[in-house]
This record gives sequence, C-alpha cells and structure tokens, in this order.
Amino acid sequence: MNKLLKYKNYFGSIEVSTEDMILHGKIECINDVVTYEAETLTSLKEAFEEAVDDYLETCKELNRAADKPMSGTFNVRIGEDLHKRAYLQAKSNGMNLNEFIKDAVKEKLESRKEYHFHFDRKTEDKSLALTFGSQLKTGSKWSVTNVKRTWSGHHDA
Repeated sequence: MNKLLKYKNYFGSIEVSTEDMILHGKIECINDVVTYEAETLTSLKEAFEEAVDDYLETCKELNRAADKPMSGTFNVRIGEDLHKRAYLQAKSNGMNLNEFIKDAVKEKLESRKEYHFHFDRKTEDKSLALTFGSQLKTGSKWSVTNVKRTWSGHHDA
C-alpha cells in the first residue's frame, strides 16, 4: 500500500481527519508548505495535482527553486542493542557505521520481496509437494530466501 500521491515527480501525503470527515495532505520535499483537501480519494488526487501545478507556476513566476534540498544527514534512534549489533557488523565487514547504515538503507530501498508457491508432482511415486518461499530482488539480481516445504503427501491421479 502506497500512502503517497505522485505527480510530475512530486509527492504528496494522504491524511484523514475523522473530526472533520475530510481527506487532506501536503506536498512533500518542497521549500514551502502547500496543502490540499477533498472529500474523496479521487478528488484528493485532483486537488494534489492542481496544487503541484499551481506551486510550480508560482515558483516560476518568482524565479525560485521548488525542491527542498536534503542535507544528507539525519539522526536515527535505534536502541542500544541494535546500535551495538550494527556497529559490530560494520567493523566485521571492514567499514564504519555510517557506511554500513547507508548500505542498509540503500538495500532496503532497492529491494522488493516477492512470494511464490511451487507445486512438485512426481508421477513415479504419485507424490505432491508444496513449497513456499520468498525472493528478494536487489537491483537486477534475485536471491531466494526462506524456502520451506510445507506439505507433501500422496495423491491418486
């Protein structure tokens, strides 16, 4: 489930106000605060797109940049145990903690897990096996993880 709207390479949040019974959001990663609201998701998407177009036109008229530059640094609180484990793993890999975390974030952003089921039918002994597993996609590579045989048995065919 994606909780962001996307239009012209800009992203907008989707929030719900149960108090007002309205949907609302704001354009993310820009230099200003631009909000939009609507009563339905379709209308919210339209309001977001209008807000992006209006914001870009305003920035053009004012001759200013629309995108907010990111500093490249941020603080993360991960707890003492996870901090220690990450530090030791980084040292074990011959890298510093910053490089390790950077690689971990990159891997998470570029990875996609897909689940699959596979049935094997062996005609010689009339057995059937179900295998469940997941595949992790990193860039253009696939690696198979968590493969488990969950059921096997004989059948009449």
